[in-house]
Amino acid sequence: MVLLFIVLPLPLLYKSIFCSILYLFSYGFLHLEAVCDTIDGYFASLSKKDVYEVMHEPQVGSIGALGGFSFVLLKILALAYLLYYENYIIIIIALILSRSSLFFGLDFQYHEKSHFIKGIQNSFKTSVLLKILFLPFNLLTKFILNTLKNKLGFLNGDMLGFNIELQEIIYLNLGIILIQL
Repeated sequence: MVLLFIVLPLPLLYKSIFCSILYLFSYGFLHLEAVCDTIDGYFASLSKKDVYEVMHEPQVGSIGALGGFSFVLLKILALAYLLYYENYIIIIIALILSRSSLFFGLDFQYHEKSHFIKGIQNSFKTSVLLKILFLPFNLLTKFILNTLKNKLGFLNGDMLGFNIELQEIIYLNLGIILIQL
């Protein structure tokens, strides 16, 4: 995304938004679909519906769609802003840190039908040194996933994807705040 932004011969504002949107396409909106499902599950839990069933319906509910749109909007705005002002390092750090949160989330017990996550858990163990070096990020991951587990009653891959997206938005916006100081 950053390299494309640098080489595209388009007006600055246009290419910052364009490259931000292309970034979402580049990973197939995978985690954003998880955001919609998790938001649907959260609101289903408020009305005492079967959260697992709601989250695994093939369609997205209206609340999940609105929540997903909000995440997309926040993400595109933050990315476009940082690209526009050429703060590439903040983008790269945010992307790395948010995705590395996956490793800190492997300590949890996941829903029995979360075969993909169980496969990752069996093949990878996060070292104690890594957990200590990245303690604030580890704690943020634990806080988000514990909150979701307490509210929804279980964890699954969608919630791990939600965590990644939420942390990415947090880090991008923290970067924007820091450059404003």
